[in-house]
Amino acid sequence: MPAIDLTRLKNQSADLKTYFDQPDVFLQHLENVLEYYTNRTLRLNPVILKSNLPSYKTPRPVLHQIETDLERMGDQYPSEAVNLVSALWDVGYYEARLLSAFLLGTIPPGLAMKILTALPGWLFESNDQGIRTALLTSALARLRQENPQVLLMLISEWLQAPGLKTQAWGLHAFIPLIQQLGYNDLPKFFEILRPVIEEVSPTTQADILYCIMTLYSISPSETIHYLSEIFQRAVKPKNIREFLRLYRTFSPEMQKELDPEIKKIQGTYIL
Repeated sequence: MPAIDLTRLKNQSADLKTYFDQPDVFLQHLENVLEYYTNRTLRLNPVILKSNLPSYKTPRPVLHQIETDLERMGDQYPSEAVNLVSALWDVGYYEARLLSAFLLGTIPPGLAMKILTALPGWLFESNDQGIRTALLTSALARLRQENPQVLLMLISEWLQAPGLKTQAWGLHAFIPLIQQLGYNDLPKFFEILRPVIEEVSPTTQADILYCIMTLYSISPSETIHYLSEIFQRAVKPKNIREFLRLYRTFSPEMQKELDPEIKKIQGTYIL
């Protein structure tokens, strides 16, 4: 891989905008840029190998420059952006799908809904955690900023779905929305999360933990009260077992505050 000459890179990246309305030509030029910066001294990340996606092992600064140049194009040329998002996704290599998710998040939500409805299918198709994270964060960026209540409804649907994978995606997408909306929407957050916490499983535990820690950072006292309420209502041995496992992942401060309820649970069922 040649050393990154910032002037050259900026020119190469800016040149891509010329072909924004020509997906096939854009992809040819994008591949040329990525090929130019391929780092052949690096092995593929094992996660990328698991996803079966080909990758150019492109250095992050290169992708960042391309994203910077494309950022305003989704707003200025939304119809063309929608076509390019689909083309980038369909070409099927790692960097193209990262750019597809990023570009989707720059399109006005009303014009992006056709592709946003395809997200569950794209998520099911993706084995790579980096791609999934991009779909659940970058791709939803503008919807999160401009229509957060619509995104909240979408996340609520995912959390109510029977599949644990879909619930995990909803939890992952929920975290930046909680951070954005903050204290005033806590009651709504608590209501939406309650069924998922009550049925916590090993598949959803990590994402539930992140959501709880995010809520705790906004209001420690209300979050502890909320968890205590849920723990008090626990009656199924399976749920109690999972609550105890979840409890052990909390910070020492949270564990101390929840100790009284945990002792009651342990008196009912010992893991």
